[in-house]
Amino acid sequence: MRYYPSDSYDFKYLKKLNAEEWMINVLKKNPSYCSWGNHEDYMWNNDNGWTSSQFLDSVDELWELNELNELINFYFQIHRKSEQCELCEQSGYNQKTLEISKAWYDFEGKGVRWCHNITHDEVDALWSEGRLQSEFDTKPSASEVNEWSKNRKGIGHDCLNRMICVKQRAKRLGVYGLCEKCNGDGSIYIEPKARLQLQMWFIHPRKGAARGVLLEEIKENELNRVLDYLKEARQRNWDRFSKL
Repeated sequence: MRYYPSDSYDFKYLKKLNAEEWMINVLKKNPSYCSWGNHEDYMWNNDNGWTSSQFLDSVDELWELNELNELINFYFQIHRKSEQCELCEQSGYNQKTLEISKAWYDFEGKGVRWCHNITHDEVDALWSEGRLQSEFDTKPSASEVNEWSKNRKGIGHDCLNRMICVKQRAKRLGVYGLCEKCNGDGSIYIEPKARLQLQMWFIHPRKGAARGVLLEEIKENELNRVLDYLKEARQRNWDRFSKL
């Protein structure tokens, strides 16, 4: 979690993370945009060179700030290590619902593909969720939607449409349910509680390069030390522009 909780879904997720209150409050210090980080966008390299993601185990490993390592962006995040649920193949569905979901595209070639063959009740479900309304002025028939999807007019069905249709079909068939092992999460936590982490973005002006650096864990008694480190980076950034 990278943003301070704002709705019921966030608070439900926090309960699963088992995060301490001080960790949650630190999220208030984050910049408004936190949608980047190690192993995201272009930060996928794992070697030791610039442009590769780096990981620090503890606060003691924080890099010295100098003209070769300039910290220009950051955010705190709450993380609890998890692993994929093998039983539901990370779908969160019970086995019968998973079969219906996999049949949507039928990548296994079993002849059960139904993404272009949805039914009237599935159209109703899509329409009630505010879907299809950018493509149709009034609620369409199933045949109209299937024709639209088959001919790929617009972008066709997306993952949300698929999820809505799968749920509706599984309910109609009386088999809908979540995975009994992961309770619908698609993953299983393997740590007893959450950790506070710090995602940083460093640049190397001389090389014209940048990379993400993730501090894996911050303990409560280390927080002020980390905040002082970020304040030093802030001052360095201000100083570079101070003569303007």
